[in-house]
Order: sequence, then structure tokens, then C-alpha cells
Amino acid sequence: MQQELQIFLISAFWGMLVVFYYDFFRIWRGIKVHRTWSVVVEDIVFCLGAACLIVAVLYTYNQGQVRAFVLLGMGCGAALYNWGISPFICGSIWYIHGKLKLVLKRMMKHSKMEQKKNEKDGKNE
Repeated sequence: MQQELQIFLISAFWGMLVVFYYDFFRIWRGIKVHRTWSVVVEDIVFCLGAACLIVAVLYTYNQGQVRAFVLLGMGCGAALYNWGISPFICGSIWYIHGKLKLVLKRMMKHSKMEQKKNEKDGKNE
């Protein structure tokens, strides 16, 4: 029973990592608008990567046997991360991105204003 509990907790950790891996795609989609075909490609890449990770976990910790408690552990870990930590991580990164974008826009606007002023004054540097 203790070994099953240990494998359950390890599976929960790996389930969290699968959702963390998906957060990269989620953040990228929140930053940049994607076309339908690129979303499909990203989803296929995610599914292949997640499947390889799940098979590796099953092979490493459970001799390749598919057991309900391993899948349940991965599902619980994924749900816990997705509803607990992920919104804060994604939200923080989107917030920082928005602030950086705003600062860069202001810097570009200021730079263009200075350039126009210099051109108007006849200063070419």
C-alpha cells in the first residue's frame, strides 16, 4: 500500500508537469494571436509530448503497467495545478508582458517624437 501511495504522489507531480508544459502553449496563445492551423500543430506537439511523458512515467515507476491509481494521480496533479497554480503563473506572465509592451510603445513614441523634432529643427544626427 505504501508503494502505491508513493507512485500515486509521483504521478500527481508528473501530472502537474504536464499542465505546466501546456502553460507554455497557453501563454504563447495569450501573447500572440494564432491561426487555426498553428493551433492544431501546437496541440499535436503538446499531445505527443504529454503522451511520451505519461508512457515514460508508467515505464519508469510502474514497470509499464497501466494502473488506475497512476492515471488518477496524474489527473489529480493536473487538476490541482490547473485550478490552483496555473492561473497565477499565466496571469503574472501576461501582466508582465502587457506592462513591457506598454513601456516599449511609450519609448518608441518618445523616440519618434524626438526624431521629428530633430528633423524639424534641421538636426540630422
